[in-house]
Amino acid sequence: SLGAEPPNSDDPCSREGRNICGTLGIGYYKTYRYGIRWFGDFRGAVPGEARTFCIDLRFWYPSASYDFREVEGALRNRENEFVPLESQRRLAYAVWQYGRSTNPDQQAAVMLYVHSLMGDARPGEVDPVALGPGVVSIYRRIAAESARLHGPYRIESRVVGQLRAGRAATATVRVLSATGEPVPNLRLALASGSAQVLESVQTNEAGVARVPFTPTAAALRLSVTTEPVPSTLPRVFRPSVPAAARNGQRLVAPGSQTVAAVVTAPVAKARITVSTAAVPDRVAVGEPSRDRVTISGALPSWRASVSVRIYGPFPSEAAIRCDGKPAWRGSFTAAGPGVFATPPATFDQVGWYTYEEVVPGDAVHIGLTTPCRAPSESFVVEAAPRVRTIVSAARVEPGTEVSDRVLVEGLAGQRATVHAELHGPFATSEAIVCDAKPVWTGSLAVEGDGEYTTAPVTLTVPGFYAYRERIDAAGFVRATQTPCAEAAETTVVIGKPQLRTKVSAQTTRPGARIRDTVVVSGLGALSVPVRVVLWGPFARADGIRCSGKPYWIGSFVATGDGTYTTPPVVLERAGHYTYQESIAGSPVSAAATTRCGEASETTFAQAAPAVTTVVSGEVVRRGSHIFDRIRVTGLGRTAAAIDVELHGPFASRSAIRCDRAPFWRGRVYARGDGEIRSPGVEVARAGFYTYRERLVASAAVAEVETACGLTAETALSAPLILTGRGEAGRTVANPGAGGLAPVRVRVESIAVDAPVSPVGIDIAKGALGVPPTIGRTGWWRDGMAPGARSGSILISGHVDSARAGPGAFFRLHEAKIGDRVRVTTANGRSFAYRVVSVRNYPKSLLPTSVYSQRGAARLVLVTCGGPFDEAIGRYRENVVVTAVPVP
Repeated sequence: SLGAEPPNSDDPCSREGRNICGTLGIGYYKTYRYGIRWFGDFRGAVPGEARTFCIDLRFWYPSASYDFREVEGALRNRENEFVPLESQRRLAYAVWQYGRSTNPDQQAAVMLYVHSLMGDARPGEVDPVALGPGVVSIYRRIAAESARLHGPYRIESRVVGQLRAGRAATATVRVLSATGEPVPNLRLALASGSAQVLESVQTNEAGVARVPFTPTAAALRLSVTTEPVPSTLPRVFRPSVPAAARNGQRLVAPGSQTVAAVVTAPVAKARITVSTAAVPDRVAVGEPSRDRVTISGALPSWRASVSVRIYGPFPSEAAIRCDGKPAWRGSFTAAGPGVFATPPATFDQVGWYTYEEVVPGDAVHIGLTTPCRAPSESFVVEAAPRVRTIVSAARVEPGTEVSDRVLVEGLAGQRATVHAELHGPFATSEAIVCDAKPVWTGSLAVEGDGEYTTAPVTLTVPGFYAYRERIDAAGFVRATQTPCAEAAETTVVIGKPQLRTKVSAQTTRPGARIRDTVVVSGLGALSVPVRVVLWGPFARADGIRCSGKPYWIGSFVATGDGTYTTPPVVLERAGHYTYQESIAGSPVSAAATTRCGEASETTFAQAAPAVTTVVSGEVVRRGSHIFDRIRVTGLGRTAAAIDVELHGPFASRSAIRCDRAPFWRGRVYARGDGEIRSPGVEVARAGFYTYRERLVASAAVAEVETACGLTAETALSAPLILTGRGEAGRTVANPGAGGLAPVRVRVESIAVDAPVSPVGIDIAKGALGVPPTIGRTGWWRDGMAPGARSGSILISGHVDSARAGPGAFFRLHEAKIGDRVRVTTANGRSFAYRVVSVRNYPKSLLPTSVYSQRGAARLVLVTCGGPFDEAIGRYRENVVVTAVPVP
């Protein structure tokens, strides 16, 4: 029997109100108006049960040693009152749905709610307010949901619309609580042997699950099983140990159940649909045809043999019928929906054909036969003719008739017209094209396969020609065309070439460019290489030959009759040249060669050379060697002899003559345009020397001779300047200086003021001809005059005389850099100079630059100086004062 208080209040598992038997679970102790109490679940008291809740307040804490056992029957509280069935159902829901958490507040709320349903609590003993607002909120949610969603449960289902095998459908499923409320967020397991369906679905927040499925059988049978839901009644455990049985708490554990139902509904048969397309829609005789069959509406499990029939041939699409004997029968196996291809079918007769397929039905499918004469099912079998041709001759003379032999196959008994074209003439076989206007056209009416010949054509223009035949599409005959320029269809009309030529110039010079103009006839349109040979040079026109080694070889391609120009050729040597052109014989052309040495082909390159020379030195010392640099132009690469003469010595430039026996003569040889040097010649005597050259004439080279006494060809063998004691000289007049001839020279700083006379070279003494009067100076007339922009103005004067005493330049050695020198000329002009150099030189080493007309403009004053050699009675040195013009 039960009692409101335990007979023995001495709880062996309690010490100061706390459990010491190790069976506490999730929760916490709380001290409130009824003392300290555990708010939460227990664990480990009942073997195999993870969580349990006590249902008896104020009784012993549970212990694993109490041997708890599950009990059945009516549930009473400790007041020995029956617990209402509704309360038990709510208790079972709360313990399963909320009592398995790890949240201490939630477990405490479940404990309070369970005790509230037992109906034996003292006032306020199970009020959640004592545990705070969080527990209150959870408690209220548990209470509300347990009242609304507790068991027992049932499954309610509804199928939407009429079902048809293979067509997608939907069912709605709800799991209803004892109150009729649908349970939300509940997973449902699905299974069916008569439909394709998901493995599971879940009810939504409204408690409704939508189940998509596709029927696969004549009747639907769909099993629905819930995930574990709260048991309808609680599972109660009671201690079996005697003392604990009277004093210990009873426990409830979470319990669950699954609810199942079967959804059934009738299913209509699946309606198969078929679309087909003959592939391709046009085939040639002997080519395979297939029908592409697309089957829809069949279930994946469906499998059947589909019959295929082809009817034909028919003369037109409108004449197609499917009520006679098929031209072909076959079948293929179809499995489920998809795209299938019929076996290949071939035909040897032309015309229209159509497919017809028979798809059988079964217990869940309605079969069908495709309609006859559907456009997508119809196709045409055509003749695909093949044409081969052979020209009557591959090579003919101009004026010959040609024709083409035409072999036709594959017409399958049909008539056709062969259109023939002859294209040409072309330069080469590679140049043949068949898209231009033909030179001839014709046609042949053919009654079927066989050999035919085109009408003959006379060809007069040389060149390559090619036949091309075609059959246009008509009726059940396909179009065809032979390739362009096939070897078997090509002929060549041989060329008979003739050549006429004319050289670009019949007289010219070495170094000039010439070319030949070639007029080609008799080739028609043929393209052939033309060899061009230039022979020469020949000394005489009557010596021209076209054998041996040619001067130049070239070629060009003649692309039919016309006028052509050869590449330019540079004639490097003087002489006679002649062109000769030739065409070699070949399978497409006869040979042709121009005659050798024809006047129109011949040119004469006559050299008109020019000779310029430059002597090796403007001024040299006596005993030096000089030579002439000879530059020849106008010869090209023609060799020529050059006679060289050296005339001299002369006292002045004005005395130079070339009509007497030369000082030296020789001959050099030029190999053409360029520069050569004459042999060196020693000039032992002072004076002017000048070169003169004559290029020796030949049959192709004109004679040329340089002028006498040219400055560039003239060299000075420098004379000595003897102006000292014991060096009596004589005046060598050199008149004709004009108004710029110096007449007086002054150097105020050293008291020099002397008249000036023009002088030349004393050839006999090898010295400059200084005036014998020691007070007069001598200006070298062949040097530069005052006012010149370049070169040396040379004035020499005596230093002294054994008999007459000091000379005009006695104090010249005293000049200093910076001293002013003034020179007055015959026309009264005065020129000022500034001294920049005062130097002494041994007489034999007097700089040759004092005689030079080159370099910067300068005034040079020279006299004798240095030590006096008593043995020879002369000064050893020259004093040289150099001054530059003062602006």
